[in-house]
Amino acid sequence: MTRQRLLGQKLREYSLITWCFERAFWGLHQLSPSRLVRRSRDQHVSSAAFRQDPHGSTVRRARRVEGYIIAWCAIEAALLVAAANAAALPLWLPRTLVLVRIIDIFQQSVNMSVFDQLRSDERLVISSAVRTLTLSFLNYVELLVCFGILYTTLPGTLVGSNGWLDDLYFSVVTQLTIGYGDIRPIGLARFASGLQGLVSVAFTILMLGRIVSVLPKIDTVMKHAPGE
Repeated sequence: MTRQRLLGQKLREYSLITWCFERAFWGLHQLSPSRLVRRSRDQHVSSAAFRQDPHGSTVRRARRVEGYIIAWCAIEAALLVAAANAAALPLWLPRTLVLVRIIDIFQQSVNMSVFDQLRSDERLVISSAVRTLTLSFLNYVELLVCFGILYTTLPGTLVGSNGWLDDLYFSVVTQLTIGYGDIRPIGLARFASGLQGLVSVAFTILMLGRIVSVLPKIDTVMKHAPGE
């Protein structure tokens, strides 16, 4: 029996719901464009290259990950420039690109924080805690930009918006759950803003979990005496 089947059997034994979510996010990972440039963390840790040279193989994987993220940032910047200059792009193109990236960021965050540890018998490691938190913050900003671009592809659905800057502003206040009310969504933008709220809250919880997990342990100076 393969390791994946054993994993599925173990998960189903104690939680069918957990197994369903794990399978769903495994499927999203399989469809992710990131698979073109890197393997998942559990595959990396289990690989022969990692066993022979943990530091070198992890550095190479980290560079590929960063190159992948930089490429996406360049695509997002190009889409913002196109929106600012009112370029005549077919609406399906930016919509498809940003939706792929939104799903990609979300599935990577959930898999890394929740499910990767279930898929490997090895102890999963990260290249650097500071690097992980930096990339998490960059992903958070990417979500802001991607949803802003998505709103620009839904013309007439943001009441009070006068252009791409207002669309980006609406994305910021929505993701930060501020909601001043000066711009309000209608039509498909209502669905998109609701989706942004759900994704951003889940992503924030996962990111806070990573921050807490890498904080140094703080010892107390004034210790209470027994019985106090």
